[in-house]
Amino acid sequence: MYPNTPLSVTFARRLPGQKRGCILRRLQVTCQSKSGCVSPAGFTLIEMLAVIMIIGILVSSLAFSVTKARALARQADCKSSMRQLGASILIYRSDHGSSNPPWLSRLYPDYVDDLHLFVCRSDPSHGIGRTRAADLTDTDSPTQQFPEIIDNAYGTTIGMRKALVPGPANDANLNVNACSYSYEFSAAPSSWVVAGSGASANAITWDANKQFQLLYGDAASSNQPYSSSRMPMIRCYHHYNEGRINAHPPDANYRVLPQIQSFAITINVAYAGNVYVGPLWWEGALKPGEQ
Repeated sequence: MYPNTPLSVTFARRLPGQKRGCILRRLQVTCQSKSGCVSPAGFTLIEMLAVIMIIGILVSSLAFSVTKARALARQADCKSSMRQLGASILIYRSDHGSSNPPWLSRLYPDYVDDLHLFVCRSDPSHGIGRTRAADLTDTDSPTQQFPEIIDNAYGTTIGMRKALVPGPANDANLNVNACSYSYEFSAAPSSWVVAGSGASANAITWDANKQFQLLYGDAASSNQPYSSSRMPMIRCYHHYNEGRINAHPPDANYRVLPQIQSFAITINVAYAGNVYVGPLWWEGALKPGEQ
């Protein structure tokens, strides 16, 4: 041996004619004989469980991100379709003395030539069912589903798609079987009325009812006119489980309460033609400067 040289190094020196396997065996024996030298071992059960847990967390995070991205993509597609429908209504007004189309389906085929624009990708019934989900709120009744303005094949089945004053010019276009959107300026009889309008339910059209609300306001606006950029004309309720937005809730008389709470989102085309995301009860939307 060389002086002041560790035993393991001494064994590691290869002598002339000595085989490499012999040296490795001697090195292993030397290592095992020294205190504190531990041979390599595999993963323990706890380590494996920790790795599995971390992988599970990463997969869950990825799945959530993918789901969120898909929801945002559907909302973007819906906004694009509704923007085109809103622009078509503005053109329709210019051609008809500022009058709105009696039904959304009346835009086809002269103002909208693509039937896909009438269907929201988040609509579970693909445009041939309710335009407002039955479980949208805890207190929804069949009347609050507003079946009289359902402008699709389901609306035809339940005997709707007729105007207050019947006639081919006022009725819906039955060539449009699928429509996911609620059109609130329809010629259909209104099942509700704005207080102060002097009308009674089912004696006035949605269009006339909404025009009065736009010009004269209601309890929520302290009887002040609404902005045409905030009054919804077309509404999509099918994204209600894809996001939340802060807004003021109503009281029993549909006046705006001061507190702020979270509401399901809706995508809307305003009377002026702009598209925006708002709360379910749009009258309670936050004012500029509110959080």
